[in-house]
Amino acid sequence: MPSFQWITRDGKRILYADIASQNTEEFLDILEQLKPVIDKEPLNSVLCICDVTDGKTNTQMMTAIKEFEKHIDPYMKMIVILGIEGLKTILFNSVVMFTQSKKLFLKKSKEEALDWLAKQ
Repeated sequence: MPSFQWITRDGKRILYADIASQNTEEFLDILEQLKPVIDKEPLNSVLCICDVTDGKTNTQMMTAIKEFEKHIDPYMKMIVILGIEGLKTILFNSVVMFTQSKKLFLKKSKEEALDWLAKQ
C-alpha cells in the first residue's frame, strides 16, 4: 500500500510519498490523503519526492495528477519524481507541459533525490 512520510536530510524536511498504485481508485485515494498534509505547510516550502516505481497509469490517473499538481503547486518548492522510465517519460513531459511547472524533476533513486533536495 502506498504511503507517505516526512524525512529529514541535512536539516531539510522532505515529504516522501510512495504514490505508485495498481488501480485508479487507490491512486485517487492516495492523492486525497496527501492534499491536507501538503495544505498545512507554508507556501513555496515543501520539498517532495513522489515515487511512482512500478505503478500503473491510465487517462483518469493522468487527469487526476494534473489537477493534483495544480492544487499543491503553491505549497511546493521542488518535486522529484522517481520511477519514470520509457513511455512514462512521455506522460511526465505532458504533465510538465500542461501544468507549466518549473518545480518537477526526475531522479533515478531515493538517495539521489534526498541528497539533491537537501541542497535546495
